[in-house]
Amino acid sequence: MSLDSYIKKWLGPLHPAWKREAKQPRYRQEIFGEIRDEFEKSRNSLPRQVMFNLYPQNENIDIYTKRASLKASPSVVFLQFFSGEDATCECSGFIIESTNTYTIILTAASTSFETDDTKVIVHVSDGRSFDGQIEAYDLHYNIAAIKIQLDTLLPTASLAYLDDSITIDPSHNVKEESFQLRPHSSSFNIIPGDLVIALGRFIRHPYFQGHSIMAAPGLFSISRCLHDCKELFTASCRITSCGIGGPLINRFGGVIGICLHDDISTAFLPINIASIWWEHYKKYGKTRRPWLGMGVTNLYAAPIEILERIIQKFPDVLKGVIVEEVVPGSSAEAAGIKYNDVIIQFGGKRIECVLE
Repeated sequence: MSLDSYIKKWLGPLHPAWKREAKQPRYRQEIFGEIRDEFEKSRNSLPRQVMFNLYPQNENIDIYTKRASLKASPSVVFLQFFSGEDATCECSGFIIESTNTYTIILTAASTSFETDDTKVIVHVSDGRSFDGQIEAYDLHYNIAAIKIQLDTLLPTASLAYLDDSITIDPSHNVKEESFQLRPHSSSFNIIPGDLVIALGRFIRHPYFQGHSIMAAPGLFSISRCLHDCKELFTASCRITSCGIGGPLINRFGGVIGICLHDDISTAFLPINIASIWWEHYKKYGKTRRPWLGMGVTNLYAAPIEILERIIQKFPDVLKGVIVEEVVPGSSAEAAGIKYNDVIIQFGGKRIECVLE
């Protein structure tokens, strides 16, 4: 069976990739607070260790999923967090940086990280375990960096920075833009319906020793996550609580995001945001988040009647972002930005998609 046939038969009916429900605008702090609450319920509930094959779509995965998963699996780890003798959290993560003195792992954050006595144990792919420490965390993005003091190199993930721009040019065939990652490339153009795979790691004790990799294939979707959070993207992968914090990869094994939890699907933070967050922390020792007071989405996600009017008035505007919300009293409102405005340039830089 070809990859396209597999997607249509098994993954396509599970999640309408181009369906995007309209929701009322909401303020960021309210949204992220609810997301954190859901993540805590999922990740801290017992029993924690449930494998991905709890869901039928994750059984008997195809060779394409296996190849991509095996390429990325050496960097995937299992994490255990303790407060005293009590386990507070168990999840997955992935290695993004490794030197002769330390290794850095990205995962999802937890409110339990705010306690001073949190202990971390990192289980890597070859079965070894190491003590780790929480280097940094951000409950806004629900992201954390874990450090291992280690004098040997560990396998690191290959990051594929997302490019989610799609032209609205009527003469252009969308399918031509799918899967535009070249070997050794650092960017990946993704469109709704593309195959993605959520990975996690799992300790299968007490049956036998070892740390098993788990894979959950699905499709990238234009739909917002359950809590309407603009920073998070959505895929139809079904994961369990121990997969939270693990990588979401493309069909080439490149990491495109950090998996979070959204009940019936998998919300994920794009690796673009996570990488910038970490680099900013390394440079400044803290994180800062810009706030412009507006919500935007990709131009191609706008209703067709709006796109028609845009093409009629501005035939050369084929990529960009469209304004969905302007917060009263914000800098965006002061600058004259209005609902349904299309932004194609910002600060002298061409803008083609939300992630830019």
